[in-house]
Amino acid sequence: MTKFMSDEYVAQVQSTLAADPKWAETTKGFKTSIAFNVADSGQSYLMTVENGTTAIKKAEPGANAEFSFDGTYDSWCKVAKGEVDIQSAVLKGQLKFKGSLPRIIMYRDRLVRVAEVMRDVPKEF
Repeated sequence: MTKFMSDEYVAQVQSTLAADPKWAETTKGFKTSIAFNVADSGQSYLMTVENGTTAIKKAEPGANAEFSFDGTYDSWCKVAKGEVDIQSAVLKGQLKFKGSLPRIIMYRDRLVRVAEVMRDVPKEF
């Protein structure tokens, strides 16, 4: 079991998405980048999605992305445990969102799938 938000955990999230036929189908013809930032640890990961292919790599905090979600490790743990979804975390101020709100709403189903995978990948906190 890997530690949540470690490089190994993020690699497992990436490989799970890559092996998911539904994810590949829903991201065909789709292009975006999303930064996931853990404010209190300085960890940042950049997910790029382009035409069915997804890559997640370590990034510098504040990396250029179409969208970014910033939160504490504790806030991200709540998302990963299913205690709160990303949308609710943003509305409650647990995660800060940067990017086009109308555009991210159009991508909501895809973002929900990423959160589901984050919950499903075995991890320790």
